Amino acid sequence: MKSVDEIPFVSFSVKVWKIMGFLYSPGFNIQRYFCLSINIVLNIFQFAYLCTEKKLDKLILNGYFTVLYFNSIIRVFVVLKNQKKFENCIQKLTNLYNNIEMHGDDYTVNILQSIGSRAYKFSIINHCLAITTGTSFLIYPVFTKMADLPYGLYIPGLNVTDRSTYYALFAYEVLVTPPGASLYIPFSNLFISFLLFYIVLIRILRYHIDNIVQHEEDTEQDERIVMKKLKIAIRYHQNLITFVDEFNSLVTNVCFIELIFFVMLLCALLFVLNIVELFPQICLSCLYIVLIMTQLYTVYWSANELTYESLKIHQTLYNCQWYNMSEKCKNLLIIFMIRASRPLEISAGNIYPLTLQMFQSLLNVSYSYFTVLRRIY
Repeated sequence: MKSVDEIPFVSFSVKVWKIMGFLYSPGFNIQRYFCLSINIVLNIFQFAYLCTEKKLDKLILNGYFTVLYFNSIIRVFVVLKNQKKFENCIQKLTNLYNNIEMHGDDYTVNILQSIGSRAYKFSIINHCLAITTGTSFLIYPVFTKMADLPYGLYIPGLNVTDRSTYYALFAYEVLVTPPGASLYIPFSNLFISFLLFYIVLIRILRYHIDNIVQHEEDTEQDERIVMKKLKIAIRYHQNLITFVDEFNSLVTNVCFIELIFFVMLLCALLFVLNIVELFPQICLSCLYIVLIMTQLYTVYWSANELTYESLKIHQTLYNCQWYNMSEKCKNLLIIFMIRASRPLEISAGNIYPLTLQMFQSLLNVSYSYFTVLRRIY
C-alpha cells in the first residue's frame, strides 16, 4: 500500500504544501503563517502601488502580478477553509490508486501508471517553470538598467528610489517569489492531476464495459454473471460521479474568480501592447499573455478531456454486445446509458462548464473588450 506521498498524481504538490503547512498540518504552523504573511504584505503594497501609479502601461503590467498574487492567496484560503475536504479527496484518490494497482489487470495498471507518471512530471515541470519565470522577472530590471522594482510597491513614508531602500525591497521580493509560486502552482497541479485521475477511472470503466459480455452465445445460464457485472459498473460510475461532484464543489468558486481575472488581464495586456513603445515592455506584455493563456488553457483542456471521455461511456455501452443479453439486462443497460449521456463536468461558479469551447468564448470576450477600449482611448 502506497502512502499519499508516494502516489504520483498528487505526491509532489502534497509534499510542497505539507512543507508549507497547508495540508496535513492541523493547528498552529509557523511555516504556513510565515508564507502567507509575507505574500499578503507584498500584495497589500502592490495594490497601494496600483492606487498611486498614474502611468497606464506600468499600472497594467504591475496589475498582472498583483492579481496573480491575490489569486494565489485566494487559492490558499480556499484550501485552508476546506482543508479536511481536500485531504479526504486526496485520500480517496490514494485508496482508489492502491486498489487498482493491487487488484487490476495489466491493462488497467498500465493506464494508471503511465498517466500517473505524466501527471508527476507535469507537476515538477510546471512548478520549476513558475519559479524560473518569477526569477526571470526579478532579474529583468538588472539587465534593462531600470530603476523600477520587479513588482511595483508603494509603502507610505518610504522612498523606494532610495538606494538602500530599493535594495532592501528588492531582497524582500526575491524572498517572496518562491513561496508565492508555491502558493499558486500546487493548486493548479492538484487540479489537473485530479482530472487526469478521473480520466483514468473512466477508461478503466469503459474497458470493463467492453468485457461485460465476453461470448457471442451467452445464454440464461450467464444472465446472473452479466447482471452482476452491470451492477458493478453502475455502482462504479455512480461513485465516479460523486467523486467528481465533490471535487467540483471545492474548486468551482476559484474557477469562477479566475475566469473573471483572465478576461480582465488579457484585455488589459492586449491594450498595453498598443500603448507601450519600449521593446522590453512589449516583450513583457507578450510573455504575460502567453503565461496566463498557457495556464488557463491547460486547466480548460484537462476539464474538456474529462467531459469528452465521460461522454464516451454512453457510446461504449451501445457498442457492447447488448444483443446477447436478456431483456432484464437490456433494461438495466438502457437506464445506465441514459445516465451516462450526461457528461461529467467541472464548472466555474456552478454555471459555466470548463471546456475548450468556453475557453474560446473567453478569448472572444477579451478581444471584444479590447477593441472597445482601443476605440475609446
